[in-house]
Amino acid sequence: MTSRPARTSRRPARSSTVGRRALLLPVAVASALALAACGSGPAADTADAAADPDAAATATSGAGHGFVEGADELQEPQLRLVALADGALTAFDPATEQSVTLAEGVDATRLGTDGRYVLASTDDGAVTLVDGGAWTVPHGDHSHYYLADPRVVAEPGEIDGGDGAGEARIASSASLTAVAFDGSGTGVVLDGEALADGELDERARVEGLGAEGVLVPLGGLLVASTATGAAGEDVADAVRVRTAEGDEVDGSVASCPDLRGAAATRVGVVVGCSDGALLVTEGDDGSSAVVERIPYPAGTAPADVATAFEQRPGRPALAAVAGTRGAWLLDARARAWTLIETPEPLLRATAVGDPDDTVVGVDASGRVVVLSPDGLVAQTEPLLAGDLVDGALPEGVRLEVDASRSYVASPSTGQVHEIDHADAARVARSFALPASLLVETGR
Repeated sequence: MTSRPARTSRRPARSSTVGRRALLLPVAVASALALAACGSGPAADTADAAADPDAAATATSGAGHGFVEGADELQEPQLRLVALADGALTAFDPATEQSVTLAEGVDATRLGTDGRYVLASTDDGAVTLVDGGAWTVPHGDHSHYYLADPRVVAEPGEIDGGDGAGEARIASSASLTAVAFDGSGTGVVLDGEALADGELDERARVEGLGAEGVLVPLGGLLVASTATGAAGEDVADAVRVRTAEGDEVDGSVASCPDLRGAAATRVGVVVGCSDGALLVTEGDDGSSAVVERIPYPAGTAPADVATAFEQRPGRPALAAVAGTRGAWLLDARARAWTLIETPEPLLRATAVGDPDDTVVGVDASGRVVVLSPDGLVAQTEPLLAGDLVDGALPEGVRLEVDASRSYVASPSTGQVHEIDHADAARVARSFALPASLLVETGR
């Protein structure tokens, strides 16, 4: 941990490469949909919350329910598909089928998002951080939806991952944003309020996360991997809870052999281990944490354990590929794993987090498949067959889901497919949207 540096302003003048939000949503519509008061969110949010008893207890709105000066509050989520192609980072609005350029000259091998900010990183640790200008804030039995001008918040060199930084990952709570570098095992903790204002305020640096370690905010705390040395130098094999300043919280360390992947859920932060998962939840006072272990079902083979978790943000359910057997569904609320076996091995799996426990995946033939806990429900034609390389999908071919639609990019065809996973995996639309890397924001 290092001392807290001074806040660095990142409020650049608007350039031609960062379009006004009017391009993403007509002004007249934005005005018509602006909310008059808290509590008038769509019924779908109330239904989600009613199905999830943890919703009210884990609202992460913060002061003003996430409002930022200059933003419009709207009645529906403002979903954006953020794509990188030929160095241009663009935001595509599926509702209007309009695009706006967020940044140009971006070099990246990985694209990540926390639902609002997009982090483009290279394998040598250079990162570009962009505020996509659309975000959702859960608030008890409903959510708040915002739209603002997108902008570049940090350019390469402004967030330093140290020597051998490697690619970076981003995770956020209402008050903190963490950037963890795979190579150096360094984490940079940024103040969330300052970041929303377009400024970089580094609150702490956390070292010793281990190679491909994790650093995920939990309210005002941090869930961090650590390398104890028992499994080898720089190998993450335990989880420790830290304060926003990077200090260790007493009594909050737990072993996590072969630590792999982490995700923030509505219940708490989940970290994958070879013997199951750790669930870290906030204590009643907000300054302590509780760590629980969720073991795999008896007889789970080492080849079948989860190596990464994917989800619809803010929900209690997570999914992961289960070796060659199918998919794992992890219900963080029930602290339970379900193995969903599939006819073909899966290459991607993500949880919708709906009352039907739907999981959407991509199988080894390039089909998008829809699963329930009982097995295969529906599948598409092999939409991604041309993208397979030696039976695997490139890193950039991600599967993004929201409440009713799934999106997947096919770099070989220059298209993004929109799948209605509630309607027999129907291909609703296919957009001409070149994307070597793709993420969804606004959720």
